[in-house]
Formats: sequence, structure tokens, C-alpha cells
Amino acid sequence: MDLYFDNAATTRLSEKALAAYIDTAENCPGNPSSVHREGIKARRKLDEERERTASLMGIDPSSLFYTSGATESIAAVFSSLLLTTPGKVIISKIEHEAAASWLPVLRQHGWKTAELGARGGFVTPEALKAELTPDTKLVAVMAVNNVTGAIQPIEELVKTVREYEKTGKRHIFFFSDSVQALGKTEYNIEALGIDGASFSGHKINGPRGIGMLYLRNPSSFRPLAPAGGQERGKRGGTENLPAVSALRAAVEEWLPDAEENRKRIATIREKVVSALCDMGMKILSPEKCSPYIISFSSPLPSEVFTRMLSDKGVCVSSGSACSNNAKGEGEKILTAMGIKPRDAAGAIRISFCNDTTEEEAGRLVGIIREAADGR
Repeated sequence: MDLYFDNAATTRLSEKALAAYIDTAENCPGNPSSVHREGIKARRKLDEERERTASLMGIDPSSLFYTSGATESIAAVFSSLLLTTPGKVIISKIEHEAAASWLPVLRQHGWKTAELGARGGFVTPEALKAELTPDTKLVAVMAVNNVTGAIQPIEELVKTVREYEKTGKRHIFFFSDSVQALGKTEYNIEALGIDGASFSGHKINGPRGIGMLYLRNPSSFRPLAPAGGQERGKRGGTENLPAVSALRAAVEEWLPDAEENRKRIATIREKVVSALCDMGMKILSPEKCSPYIISFSSPLPSEVFTRMLSDKGVCVSSGSACSNNAKGEGEKILTAMGIKPRDAAGAIRISFCNDTTEEEAGRLVGIIREAADGR
């Protein structure tokens, strides 16, 4: 089997998550919206899974909504703006395309937009403060960058927004794409004070096609397309109950031992970074970043080096997987961080998972060395 080091793109479905999926699929066939016996059973199962997941995350179950993934969760927040009077939206230049792609849409509907730079990898409170205006309605800054792993100072940025709110009467919705943060960094939603966050199951050994939207104050959130009224009117469509169960199982595996796992992965990461530096590779990830991600610049264009490693049985990414489908987006994020275009063009992302071993990391380093030497 290939050495898999593209876990920031997607992780393998764990055995426990798969077992939970199968169990619910076999034993809860009803629609949670139906009023017959099987429907009531499915509704109880859905409520139970939400409560268990929310408890693990340290949030109220009423603030947690299931979606098809982070992209839909992000779309729900940005599209809801189209129902209000146009104002201003502020996001960072290092956001995932799931968020950044909404800017031209909003501008077409009369919204003002601003993008915050991230020199050195981080958005600063000072840069955010300079862009805040009386008509600002949304600020969006991701918790952990998916290309370099840079951990953004979300708590400080939220405080900046809350201080500004005191000068006027408008509440500003602070949203944070937290796909790469849950279980992989010290992440406490309540402590951060954010209004909304997005998550994806397949980043933590859960299934694809299931995600979560956190809303601190659900009653104030008005979705563009409520559809059938499921998820308390915030996200229509029959709930994917087997995937909900699998996601809960994945969260149960990740969060209780998160600190211990982070320390172990950080040790592996340090050894890989040291080996890359010994080879003369330039590390693009900043010092304060997720232990699960390394971004470095290869001696060849990233697409070429990625294919070379793939031919040797190693799976890595040239930037982010989604960026690979939209040429240049990974480089755009890196240049926004102040990385030279030549280095950005050779960017390779290595990303770990909790089941990554030191032996696998050692083999990875050896293969990268062979590829760099042209062997």
C-alpha cells in the first residue's frame, strides 16, 4: 500500500466510524421526519448522536447542525447575507476557496468586500481593525490554514471585532472555517467566542459527505434555502443518519486523546522537518502551526515533484487538494503569506494523521531524498 501523507485533503474512514455507519444504516432505516415507529426511532437516534457529539466538542446540542460538509456549511453562512441589506464582508487572503469564491457573488449583489493580508502566515488584529467599518456584517478568518497549517489568532481577532462593536449598535458575525482545527490544535469554540464554524467528517477519519455547522445563536441565523425544515429549519433535506453516527464515532476517537496524539505527531513532524532541512529544502510552514501539516518547497515544480513521489508510492499534495482542481489557488495563498513566487511554485504539503507512524515517516524522508537526487 502507498505511503499516505495527504490527510489534510482526506483521511481514511476508521473501523469504528465504519462500524457505526453500518449499524445505523441497518438498524435505523426510517426518516427522522416521519411520525411512524421507525421514524420516531430515527429521530431519537439523531438527537442522541447530536448530543454525544456536542458534549465531546463542549458546545450546546442546539448550536450544532449537520450538513454535507464544510463547503456547504460555509455556503450557508455566506449565502444568508443575500437576504439582508448589503454591507461589508471581511475575509483573509488565505481562506479556502469555499469561502473566497463567495466574494465576487456578494459584490454582484452590492456588497463591499475586503481581504486581509497574512504576511508571515498570520492575519493580525491591527490589519482587521483597519478594515472594520460601521457597515461590516461578517468577518471570516479560518482557524488553521489548510496549505501551511498556520494557526490563526482567532481569539485576538474576535476580541478586536467585539471592541469595535462597542462603538456602534451592529453585531458583527465572526465565522471561522475550522476544518483543520478540530482535534488537531487546542481548539475551544466557547472560549474563542466565534459566532459560526464549519467542520468536515472526512478530515478526522469520518466519512465524506457529512459535516457540521456551529451557530452560537441559531435563532438569529436565517438560511437562504431552508427547504423541508429539517435541522430546525437551518438546513433542509433528509438527514444522513448513518453518516451522522459515523461522524460521532470519529469525534469520539479523536477528541478524548487529542492532546496526547498532537504531542506524538509533533515529534514525528519535527524529525521530518529536520530531515527536509538537511536536504536543503525550504520549510514554508511558520513556527506556530498545526503539527499535522508541513509545507515545504521542492527543487522542482510542485506538480512534477508530486508525480515523482507518487510513482515511488508516496501520496502528498501540491498545495491543497481543492487547489489542485483550481490551478494557482495554493500558490495564491502562499504568496499572500509573503512567500516568494518561486518557492510557492514548488510547494509540497505533507499532512499526517493519528495513525501515522515514525517508521512510515522515515520511509517518506528516504523517498523524498531519492526523488530530490533524481534517483
